[in-house]
Amino acid sequence: MTKRVLLLISDTGGGHRSAATAIAAALDELPGNVRFEHRIEDVSAHCTFPLSHLGPAYSAALRFAPPIYGALYHATNGRRRFRSVVRFCEPLYRERLRELFKEYQPDVIVSVHPLLNHASLRARADAGLHAPVVTVVTDLGRVHEGWLTPEVDAVVVPAREVYQRARERGIPETRLRLIGHPVHPRFEDVTESKMELRAALGLPADKTIALLMAGGEGGGKLLPTTLALARSRLPLHLVVVTGRNAGLRARLEELAPSLGTPLTILGYSNEVPALMRAADLLVTKAGPGTLAEASIAEVPVVVYDFVPGQERGNLEYVRTNGIGVVALTTADVVRSVRRIVSSVERLRDMRERQGTIAPRGSSRRIAELIAGLAITGDLEEPPPQRRKVAAASR
Repeated sequence: MTKRVLLLISDTGGGHRSAATAIAAALDELPGNVRFEHRIEDVSAHCTFPLSHLGPAYSAALRFAPPIYGALYHATNGRRRFRSVVRFCEPLYRERLRELFKEYQPDVIVSVHPLLNHASLRARADAGLHAPVVTVVTDLGRVHEGWLTPEVDAVVVPAREVYQRARERGIPETRLRLIGHPVHPRFEDVTESKMELRAALGLPADKTIALLMAGGEGGGKLLPTTLALARSRLPLHLVVVTGRNAGLRARLEELAPSLGTPLTILGYSNEVPALMRAADLLVTKAGPGTLAEASIAEVPVVVYDFVPGQERGNLEYVRTNGIGVVALTTADVVRSVRRIVSSVERLRDMRERQGTIAPRGSSRRIAELIAGLAITGDLEEPPPQRRKVAAASR
C-alpha cells in the first residue's frame, strides 16, 4: 500500500525547504508495509504574479532593505490584518493549487510555511478532498499569525513558547503536538567522538574551534564577522562555511594568509552535522533550523544577525534558554566569544542547556504523526510522557 504526502513550502529562505526535506527523509525511514510517497512543492510555482515572484522578492528585500521587510512582517502580523492578506492572495493561487491537489490526490497535506495554512484549507475544500492538513511550525518565540490556524487537523510546534502562543490563539490542545523543529535525521546519527570527527575532517585536535555559518546562501554579515574574529588574536581555529556564495569563499581564501588566525574555508557542505559536533562554538545568524541543529549537536551559539520580524523571537529563545549569547555588532561578537572561550565552566553550562532543550527525534516523530494520519485519518493521542511535556508548556 502507498500513501501520498504533499509538503507545501515557499522558497523564501532555505529553512522551509530544509524542514520539508528533513520530514521527507524521516518518512523514507519508516518501517512496515506502507510506503510513503512524498512530494515537496514550492507553492509560488502555482501562483500568479506577484506571488509567483515571492522567493526572489524575499531575497532582494533581505539583501537591500531588511527594515522594510521587517515592517511588512509586523504590518501583517495580526488577526484582522492577516485575514486581509488571505483575501488578497486567494485569487492568485486558488485555481492552480486546487488543480495540484486534484492531480496528486494526497493522503496528508503538510504546510511548512505560515502563508500556506489557510491556502491549504481552501484548496482542499475546492478539490473535494478529505486529506488531513498538518502545520509544522518552523519559527520560534512569538510566531507570526499566519502559522496559527485553528481549523487545521494538527499543529506541530518546536518549543514551549510557541505552544503557549498557539493556545492563546485558539488552537485546541487536542490538535497541538510539541515535538520540536524538524531537524534532518543525519544530525542525530553522528556517533563519533569530537576528536574522531576532527581527525576525519582534517581539523586540529588541540584548538578551540569556532564554526561560522550564515545559511545556505552564505550572505549577510558573515564576511565582517569572520574578519573581526580572525583579526582578534583570540586562540581560535575558524571554520567558515560560505554555502553557495562562491564570491565570499574566494575573497576569504585571498585574505586568509594575512589574517593571523588559521581558517578552514568551505563552500556548500554536507558535513555540517559532523562540523557542529566537532566545534566548540557556533557563530551564526538566528535561523530556527540552525539553532535546532545546534541543540542536537550540543554546541553553544553566538548569534550575530537575524531576519527582521520572523527571526526576532529566536533571539529571545537563545537568551531565555541560556544556550548562547546574542551579539549584533562585530565588536560584540569578539567580546562575547572572548568571554565564552575563556571560561570552561560557561562553555560546559551552555552545552548542557543545549542538551536539555534538544528536540530529540523530531523529524522521525513528525513522520510517525503524518503516517498515522495518512493510514487512519485520525490524530492519535500522544503517549503519556509526551502529554506531560505538553502540559509543562502551559
